[in-house]
Amino acid sequence: MNMSNPTIDPNSIYSQKELARGYSVDYKRVILAYLAETVIVVTSLIGAWLFAVQYGHNDLNSMIMMMLAPAAFAVVEYCRVPLAISIRKPHFSFLVKFIIFLGLLGGAFITIKSVSQLGQQMFAPRLYDVVHAREQLEDARSAVALVTKQIADADALVEQRETELQTADQQLKIATDKLGSLPKQDCGTMSGFNTRTGHAYSYMKCQPDTSIAPLTAAVTTAATNRADANTRLDDNNAQRKLLDRTEGDKTLRTEQLNYREAVMNSQLHSFAAMVFGVEPTEVTDAQIHLFLRIFVFIPAIGAAFAATIIALTAVTRIKIRPTHVEIPGDGGEYLLGPVATNIIRQGLQDHINAARASVPRPPAAEPIEPTPAKAQEADIIPMVPRGTRPGETTG
Repeated sequence: MNMSNPTIDPNSIYSQKELARGYSVDYKRVILAYLAETVIVVTSLIGAWLFAVQYGHNDLNSMIMMMLAPAAFAVVEYCRVPLAISIRKPHFSFLVKFIIFLGLLGGAFITIKSVSQLGQQMFAPRLYDVVHAREQLEDARSAVALVTKQIADADALVEQRETELQTADQQLKIATDKLGSLPKQDCGTMSGFNTRTGHAYSYMKCQPDTSIAPLTAAVTTAATNRADANTRLDDNNAQRKLLDRTEGDKTLRTEQLNYREAVMNSQLHSFAAMVFGVEPTEVTDAQIHLFLRIFVFIPAIGAAFAATIIALTAVTRIKIRPTHVEIPGDGGEYLLGPVATNIIRQGLQDHINAARASVPRPPAAEPIEPTPAKAQEADIIPMVPRGTRPGETTG
């Protein structure tokens, strides 16, 4: 007995075609999934083009080569929607669905790569401002440090020149004092008679001191050294006056303000500072890259699976409950046998009751409590030979 042909509910929300194939497709969700993929594809291609323009060095060949992979990734992006729909169809085997699942994972990885690049490009300008402001701040600090070192060197040189001048003054004073402390020359009158001329002579003769000449030279050298030391001191003082930290300190304060402003405009620095409990200007590059991974890869994973999930939910499997059941050949006897037996028994019982009603009852006698065995015999109709009942004739 075969009763496997289901009857379709005329009030069903599904069409005859959908009921026949066993699943329904919500095309609004499919369109929404394709729109999501289109947005991802378009933004990824725009981001890849901007990336190529920025790092292609105006070389057309390099820029085209940088765009080949994003174009191929865009094609894979669109493949994820039909793959997600196919994995929900009931007529594919488990092996085919497993292969489709691997394809979906591969496409998701590509989407994660594309969207993560967009996320990195989103934070790049603010991070670039921070890096640029930090470089300018370091340059200003270096300039101030250089001027500070030059001032310290100039002060040390001026102090050295002053020491040299003091030393020259002392040497000149010592040489002058020694020269001034020498005794007067020993002079005496020399007289005699010149025999050749026949005249007498008389003159003053001084005996020179042999230490005068060295002392005079020492005084001259000390005076020269003192003049040179004084000249060098004047030159160093003039150079020292040219060194001034006022402009450098002003530039440093300006760059510090610019750096703090760039850091406050960076979302990554603000979040990292709140989490690690430090000042935004004290956030390290390692902490920034940690939050960069969080803010880039997690949204990229969500974007990678959003359209896929929408496509998966666009397919609804239809389970039809048949109104007839296929019964095996020997099942009819098993199911209908007791019913037929009851019907036959009820029919016989009706005939027996009718026969009893047609037989006249004997006079009433005293009631006797029947035993259980007699009570059972009371329900048995005695078999009377045909022709012996009233109104019947034999033959």
